[in-house]
Amino acid sequence: EALPGLAEIYIAHLRAILGLTRKVMVTDLDNTLWKGVIGEDGLEGIGIGPGSPAGEAHPALQQYMLELKHRGILLAVCSKNNLADAEAPFKEHAGMRLRLEDFAAFRANWQDKATNLREIAQELSLGLDSFVFLDDSPVEREWVRSQLPEVDVIEPGETVFSYLAALDRGRPFF
Repeated sequence: EALPGLAEIYIAHLRAILGLTRKVMVTDLDNTLWKGVIGEDGLEGIGIGPGSPAGEAHPALQQYMLELKHRGILLAVCSKNNLADAEAPFKEHAGMRLRLEDFAAFRANWQDKATNLREIAQELSLGLDSFVFLDDSPVEREWVRSQLPEVDVIEPGETVFSYLAALDRGRPFF
């Protein structure tokens, strides 16, 4: 039973040596890092933390992202939102595990996400082939796939409960 664990470690090490691991985790905000839409629901209306199963699943995703950051993976935000609304939960919501300073790049505006991802890549001086993109919207995922095929676009499933499994499925950071 130890052998599959060793094999996974060996493969992860080999992938890292060959430069096959990704370096940047880019996430959407609304209905991805929290339940709800910050611009419509306000700070008190978004779901993060105790009170509902979905609210509790979002901090688990945020914790996963913090663990990635501690392993050297850069975190970035790419969201269609007003900047002040998008920043508010990171500054003021007690349920948030992530804070603004955890992100190497933060794009919250009304440009299309492919354009924002290109700008983030330029800002970080990294190729788009080092990016993993997580978004709850199938439309946004398909747009990014069609415009930036080098970006690893995660298919997260229907609910936040499946996001972590989807991120681990392809092992983009290992």
